[in-house]
Amino acid sequence: MGCRGDGMSEPAWPEWGGEQDTYYPWHVWTSPVGAHHAGYLLDTVIGPSLAEPGTQQVYEILRCESCIAIHATPLPSQNVLASYYKTAFYQQDKPDYLGRTERDRQWWEQCIWGPILQQCQRYLPDVPGERRDVFDIGTGPAISLDVAARLGMGTYGLEPNAHIAALVESRGHTMYCETMETFTSGNGGSKRWDIITAYEVLEHQAEPEDFLLRCYDMLKSGGILALCVPNDYSPIQCAARHTLGMAPWWVAPPQHLYYWTPKTLQLQVRRCGLAILDIRGTFPLDQALLDGDNYLGNDALGRIVHGRRMLHELQMVRRGWWPQVEAEYRANMRQRIGREIVVIAQKVA
Repeated sequence: MGCRGDGMSEPAWPEWGGEQDTYYPWHVWTSPVGAHHAGYLLDTVIGPSLAEPGTQQVYEILRCESCIAIHATPLPSQNVLASYYKTAFYQQDKPDYLGRTERDRQWWEQCIWGPILQQCQRYLPDVPGERRDVFDIGTGPAISLDVAARLGMGTYGLEPNAHIAALVESRGHTMYCETMETFTSGNGGSKRWDIITAYEVLEHQAEPEDFLLRCYDMLKSGGILALCVPNDYSPIQCAARHTLGMAPWWVAPPQHLYYWTPKTLQLQVRRCGLAILDIRGTFPLDQALLDGDNYLGNDALGRIVHGRRMLHELQMVRRGWWPQVEAEYRANMRQRIGREIVVIAQKVA
């Protein structure tokens, strides 16, 4: 069994100084569920408004003491978010995402989804002859489900974009074209799964605790939840930001509403009743910025930097050294190093 994360220390919040370290009480903002937010104002950015498409609005990034998390304010309503992911996310903001992912399919299969799904399988009790079912939330290109099918699992996905859901279903997977809220409030609320995966989904939620509680309810007893989120406000990001004299490029509302650290993610997952079995980072891609490869705003250089990561990790898989890679990434999390955070958790009740 991997590291449970107990005893992991997280350094104090970066001492940026000046107005960024000023305590600012938020008495006026409320989340969609009515919770008041209060804490430290980390950054202020301008981004698209989802409520009024075609316009811009100011977002404050708050280290929120009420939520014990970093998030944007104001937070959009669930109805506004649902409409965005059904009609605009892939069509307007990520039109090349599927093509890029398909070009990198070998890496996604061997270095991302293969290791995650096989680890999830190992944590489940061995029942000979019983098929395990995996439910992928925010399916997107569904390489996860392709890998799961090859591992002998039943494959199911949730994707609000109708075009993408149809493409995935044409590859033999069972798809539900709706949001998490409508799925769990309807017939899907009675379904239970062995494994639920949500890769870079939680940062898009306006109510991540509600999302995780719904995942908890959908898991079988002993079922496994696999999460991956960006590792934001990390020491490497903050050092690169200072060195390059740039605004926080990782802050991107309204697409990303929550900005997770290893500590805040563990607290959120545990508050929702799940036991953490493993937590690890991924390749520290941001280190390239400190090494002189400023790929920000330079897509060609960004592809080169990402290509180096893929080549390195694929070589490690082919040499049979992937366990050593995961051990390194697991150790890196103690210093909050790694571009993403991977958490594997279990419903023990």
